[in-house]
Amino acid sequence: MNLHVDKSNQIKFFIKSSIIFSALSFCLSLTGILFQGESYIIGNPLVISNPSFEHIFGHILFGMIAGAISLSLRYVFLTGAFAILLDADHLLQFFDIEMIGRMVHSIPFAIIIAVIMLFIFGKRDYRLASISFAAIISHIAFDVWLAQQTFPNSTSGFPLFSPFTVEIVQLGGLDWLYLEIVAIGIVGIIAILNHKISIKNYVGN
Repeated sequence: MNLHVDKSNQIKFFIKSSIIFSALSFCLSLTGILFQGESYIIGNPLVISNPSFEHIFGHILFGMIAGAISLSLRYVFLTGAFAILLDADHLLQFFDIEMIGRMVHSIPFAIIIAVIMLFIFGKRDYRLASISFAAIISHIAFDVWLAQQTFPNSTSGFPLFSPFTVEIVQLGGLDWLYLEIVAIGIVGIIAILNHKISIKNYVGN
C-alpha cells in the first residue's frame, strides 16, 4: 500500500514539476516581445526548427546524462523531461509576434528558473533546482552539437545572457562538450552536498 502511494506521489511530482517548468519557459520567453527594434517575426517553429525524432530524443538524452550523476532515477528522468520541455518557449512563435527568440536559452534565465522551482516546491529540494539549471544548459549543448552534425563547422547563436542583453553569442566547436560538462558538474556538486547534509542530519538524529 505504501509502495503504491509512494509511486503515485512520484508520478504527481513528475507531472507537476514538468508543467511548472514548461509554464516558466513559456512565460519567461514573453520577455522577448519587450525588445522592440531588435525583435522580428521568427515564424512557425514546426517549419523553422524542423523538429524530428533525433531532435526530441537528443535533448532528452543530453538532459538525462546530466541528471544521471544525481544518482536518483526521479531526477534523471526529470532532467530529460525538462531539457525537451524548455522548447515550450517556441509556442509563442505560432502567433507571428515580433520577438527575440530563444530568450530562455540563457544562463541568467537558467538561474532564475532554478530558484523559482526551488521556491515553488519549498522543500529545500536543491537537486530539483540543480537539474532545472542543468536541463537548460544541456539543452543548449545539444542544440550546438546537432547543428554541427547537420552543418559541419557551423555555429549556433543564443541570447546567452538575456534578459540583461539580447546580444547573440555564437557557439561552436567543442562548446557543446564544455556546456554539458558544466551541466553535469552542477548536478554532481549539489548531489554531493545533499548527500553530506543527509548524513549529517541522520547522525544528528
